[in-house]
Amino acid sequence: MATSLIRGKYLVSRAGTDADSSVVITDGAVFQRDGVIEDVGSYDDLKSRHSADEEIGGQSYLVFPGLVNAHHHGRAITPLQMGACDDSLETWILSGWARRPYDHYLVTLYTAMQMIESGTTSVMYNHPQTPVSGLEEDIDRIIRGFSDAGMRTAFSVYFRDQNRVVYDDDERFMAGLPSDLASSLRKFLAASNLSADDYFDLFERTYRKYGADPSSRVRVLLSPSNVQWASDDFLQRTKEYAARYNTGIHIHLVETYYQKQYGIRTWGKTPVAHLNDLGFLGPEVSCAHAIWLTDDDIDLLGQSNTTLCHNVSSNLRLKNGVAPVNSMWARGVNVAMGTDSTAINDDDDMLQEMRLVSKIHRQPGIGAPAVSSHQVLRMATLNAAAPTFFHDEIGALEVGRRADVVLLDMTYIQDPYLDPDVHAVDALLYRGKARNVDTVIIDGEVVLRNGRFTRISKEDVLAELRDRFARPLETSVVETRQMVERLLPHVERFYQSWGPDEGSPHYRYNSRS
Repeated sequence: MATSLIRGKYLVSRAGTDADSSVVITDGAVFQRDGVIEDVGSYDDLKSRHSADEEIGGQSYLVFPGLVNAHHHGRAITPLQMGACDDSLETWILSGWARRPYDHYLVTLYTAMQMIESGTTSVMYNHPQTPVSGLEEDIDRIIRGFSDAGMRTAFSVYFRDQNRVVYDDDERFMAGLPSDLASSLRKFLAASNLSADDYFDLFERTYRKYGADPSSRVRVLLSPSNVQWASDDFLQRTKEYAARYNTGIHIHLVETYYQKQYGIRTWGKTPVAHLNDLGFLGPEVSCAHAIWLTDDDIDLLGQSNTTLCHNVSSNLRLKNGVAPVNSMWARGVNVAMGTDSTAINDDDDMLQEMRLVSKIHRQPGIGAPAVSSHQVLRMATLNAAAPTFFHDEIGALEVGRRADVVLLDMTYIQDPYLDPDVHAVDALLYRGKARNVDTVIIDGEVVLRNGRFTRISKEDVLAELRDRFARPLETSVVETRQMVERLLPHVERFYQSWGPDEGSPHYRYNSRS
């Protein structure tokens, strides 16, 4: 049996909401056996009680639980790198249709490496509805990529079968397009057509293949892409399958004010209220983004124990706004966080993402609401663990949990000086950087040591990616780009009457008078 003793100058066992509720041990250690934490406490105590095969870390390290990226689409070669510059979500999605094909295994390996390098050990990966002809092969290659990197993965394929071009019936919208453009668009959409029955069959096959073993590093979830993109019948069937297989549901929700207005126009109520009426919300459900919420919406999310996955960089880059995280915390919503493949520097750096979250929710004024460093770390650990359906196996360094551990070299944080009264969690959030991550352990296995991967060669993966992307652009990509370029003005005209939400904001940052 493999054992290790992991030591740090500070060991963050559990993130709380403030300094009093976070559990931090000075000169602390974790003892793990075969991937399970058996003891946590002071280094001297654990050293006297256990004989470990290996001792990792020391007095120059800050040790904390592996971070959990609660919303990701698995594209380390980002939309920007693929030619889709930041724009409003509704048009940006269409630009993304013209991405060139890529090897899902290689890109997933690179994605996992980027996340591991900033201390992320688990990811909730949401796969787009790629062409049906290769979808099952894509799934296998993606899961194998995360597995070969050693990463823990909550995997889902999202389902979208309506309103795919704009928030209106596809045929009704296409009827107003030039006939040749409509024909090209129908052909493009048809490649990804998937019936509800076929989706649930695919889920069952994927679950049996990868998600049925509770000891594995994979969970398989269900995913209606968003309330405007899936029928009520599909949403209700999703709940039934989630209950049958005891698994989670991941959905995008009111990411833009257009999506909020879709709810008002379609049901006379917000999308959250509609989901509540369907009996869809619940502790097995996690919602990505959820920016355009009313106070009543937030209460419904809190009362139903539904998780909100906050993606601050994506929300800023795609002109969607700032999610009311302070209001959610105040109303008891479980707030997690992710990078959504659109982190601020295109690098899936969760430490930097945490720092941005901690700064953007500092409302103006003495005594005004603000999230603490402790809350932000909790959003990236314990809170984010819940929707992955690894539950209490991850998210903290406690007896009985899996040994997912990060060691960050504190040399930079402390150089040339750090007041000894600065809390370890504040030091991590204010000064920690991905380049300071020295060692990452997943399930007791060291997957990054001294900043180098132990399972795979980053240099080889990058070389192969460079070679693949150096090849000439595919004709089909050029044709799709031309189609999208013609389509975008029609889409922009469609939304012209959907003016911005005029409601009172959750946060007030400035005033025009």
